Amino acid sequence: MSVSIGGFQRRLPKTAQSRRALRKLEPKAVENPKRILYMRGANTSEVVNDAVTDLVAITRPYNKKLAKRNAFHPFEGNEHIQFLCYKNDCSLFCFSSDSKKRPHNLVIGRMFDFHVLDEVEMGLLAMDRLDVSSIRGLPVAALGGKPMFVFEGSEFDTDPFFVRFKNLLVDFFRGGNDEEIVLDGVDRVVMVSLRSLDGTAAVQPPSSDCIGTRPPTNPGNTVVCFRHYALKRTGDEGSVELYDIGPNFDLSVKRVFFAPQPDFKQACRVPREVAAKMKSMHDNVQSDALGNLRGQIHLGKQDVSELNLRKFKAHRTERRNAVAGESADGHEVLPERTRRKRRTAATEAENAAPDVDI
Repeated sequence: MSVSIGGFQRRLPKTAQSRRALRKLEPKAVENPKRILYMRGANTSEVVNDAVTDLVAITRPYNKKLAKRNAFHPFEGNEHIQFLCYKNDCSLFCFSSDSKKRPHNLVIGRMFDFHVLDEVEMGLLAMDRLDVSSIRGLPVAALGGKPMFVFEGSEFDTDPFFVRFKNLLVDFFRGGNDEEIVLDGVDRVVMVSLRSLDGTAAVQPPSSDCIGTRPPTNPGNTVVCFRHYALKRTGDEGSVELYDIGPNFDLSVKRVFFAPQPDFKQACRVPREVAAKMKSMHDNVQSDALGNLRGQIHLGKQDVSELNLRKFKAHRTERRNAVAGESADGHEVLPERTRRKRRTAATEAENAAPDVDI
């Protein structure tokens, strides 16, 4: 008996060890850090091999590199990539290849539910290797450090293609899922900018109708400039120093496949437990053991003079402001009544007639 997972058939587990291994692959409220699977095509050049080596170095320890060559291409079929990513428990992948039609080729992408969600094919135009000689002995660019991202260009905020591409790059290079970080651990900067092939025309992304072997209708003219720096904080508050350590790439975007918007929205859905925890991190909001939110609301000082109360005769201002038989508005008022004395035995004895001797 078998079950379909990620578009391929998997046999049901028969041992406790295999059941525990499959249980680790089940969906979780808080997923494991995303790992990158580096794969090689049937033919690769020395240039693209050096690029992959540097990418592996700056994305450690959240990656895995396969040594065996693979005679397939991501845009011609996704079954092999889905199988390898499922087998190695990786949510991101980078496929390198080289051919006469597409020299020095890199394909980066990501998975959701062991299905290909997004993938972008890029050609390597220029490259600077990773060189850490300028920062030797400095406490920067440590293993597992978190990078800062700088995206130069208004297209990353306005064009739908580049908004999605920016999301893919952040997902690819961000590292682990850390809720709290120390600023000293943010010791690298990833800078991405855009330009056209000739450097003068406006940037145009390629069309997405390129599944299979056919080329896209609009090839576009986008060149992605990727720069990588080491960051060091100086003694002055808020001032930093950047060291160009590479790797630096100039990549031409050739083909792209993005999942439809409903599938992307499903992939971005936040579990209920995580959403409750995120909301509870706000001020005066807490979450109980059942996931219910409890909040405390702070109100300002209440102005009682503006309350709409019933107006009784005792509350009239003219009685309080009346003086000498005349009210505040000039009208005549009656004299105040004298308070009646309480009749007691003592008062009655005083008012009684005196005793007279007869």
